[in-house]
Amino acid sequence: MFQLSKIKAAVCRLQATSVTLKAFSLQRIMPHASRVMMVTSVLAAFGLQLVAFSTSQAQDTLSLARAVQIGLQNNFGVQIQKLNVEAASLNNNWGQAGLLPSINLTGSQNNSVVERKPANPFAVAGRNVSNNVLGQLDIQFTLFDGFAVSITKKRLEQLEALSKGNAAFVMENTVQSIILSYYQAGLEMERLQVLVKNREYSKERYVYVKLKKNLGSAISFDVLQEQNNYLTDSANVLRQEIVVKNSVRNLNVLLNEDINRTYQFTDPLEFEEQVYQYNDLKAKMVQSNTNLRNQFISQELFQNATRSAQANLSPTLLLNLGGTGSLDQLNANFRTNTGNQIENTVGFVNRDTNQPVYLSVNETTFAPLTQTGNSYGGYANLSLRFTLFNGGQLRRTIDNAQIQEKIAKLTTDQLKLSLENSLLATFDLYNLRRQLVSIAQTKLQAAELNLTLANERYKNGALSAIDLRIVQENYRSSALEKVAAIFDGLSSRIELVRLTGGLVDNVR
Repeated sequence: MFQLSKIKAAVCRLQATSVTLKAFSLQRIMPHASRVMMVTSVLAAFGLQLVAFSTSQAQDTLSLARAVQIGLQNNFGVQIQKLNVEAASLNNNWGQAGLLPSINLTGSQNNSVVERKPANPFAVAGRNVSNNVLGQLDIQFTLFDGFAVSITKKRLEQLEALSKGNAAFVMENTVQSIILSYYQAGLEMERLQVLVKNREYSKERYVYVKLKKNLGSAISFDVLQEQNNYLTDSANVLRQEIVVKNSVRNLNVLLNEDINRTYQFTDPLEFEEQVYQYNDLKAKMVQSNTNLRNQFISQELFQNATRSAQANLSPTLLLNLGGTGSLDQLNANFRTNTGNQIENTVGFVNRDTNQPVYLSVNETTFAPLTQTGNSYGGYANLSLRFTLFNGGQLRRTIDNAQIQEKIAKLTTDQLKLSLENSLLATFDLYNLRRQLVSIAQTKLQAAELNLTLANERYKNGALSAIDLRIVQENYRSSALEKVAAIFDGLSSRIELVRLTGGLVDNVR
């Protein structure tokens, strides 16, 4: 009787200690539970949430909306696509398409030194040093080119739209990766909480059995068995802590943040059941899927390429307007007057040499002089170009463009079929996982109740330690299965949203 009373007293002390530990754990959890908030981001429409977690160290709070915002600002792929969109937008104008005239102003300055012994008696002999400055203003208008200008402008608009579509595709994948990584970190933290709780159960039993052994009601085998269970659960916690760190690091890589930065996640890992209709999802996918939108734009580009090739069959009419001018300077030995008069005999009167006839002329000599001059003028020309035959190159270009247009259409049809198949598979998977979440929640409730009852039976001596360990492992498996089912359900829902273009629409 005395031994029995000692055991009962020890059991009462152990139960009081267990209650104290649970109260202490509750006090640690409550301040953090108050930080859980609803998602206010662009993804709140889909009910995506994550459990708030905390550690003993000071951490930055991070909501899902904030994570997406940081990722879109810092992600290298998104930044590159933004610059591509900016470049395509700059190119999309009428000047790039060729509507506006081209105006060219050219100028040149030429210098030459020439030694001349000309056969032409009117040329300037000797050393000629010439300098001139030439200028020309040329304006060219394309009056008609088979509507190539409007076709090119349409192509530039399509290229800008395609650039925006590619940027949206990269943003969509980035957002999806950030969401999944955010929830993956939350999933690993939830798993850690389950394993920590499981370890605490093992620790309580280990302390309880050691106390029983001290009182003489348990043997070393029981103590070693519970010690082994406690150490096994502790090792599982240590391994899971590494997994949690790696999951947060992976999130930091996506966000382009410090890889060792830690956070307190404010959005809970919860699954709100939502029923979708396949026909509605299919219609939204055909209208809004980013990949399909880009393919439609690519198909339009190939159609435009065909029209551009056909425009080459039309004549091209050009108008050239302009003006030219020059300033000239020549330094050479020119014949100049000396200012003196000389008389030259030009004949005789009646051929009498005693009666000569004289002609007075100015005396000249060669002297280096510099002469300057200028010239200017204008022109207006029309030119018509029409290709009559070039070996069939134009016709082959048109045929090849039409073939590429057909290929683009087939590619679009193939993409539609592939997306429809992916949507149907994801829709079925989502419905399956939606049911698995409900099953896992019910299963966890039963396992939790079963663990409570089994623990009471164990303390009353109606259940062995081995059977209690089996019940505890069932509870641990059910708890892990529940959080995994929630993550899988959220993952399927995110994929449905992505296939229907909802991620990018909400980000916009």
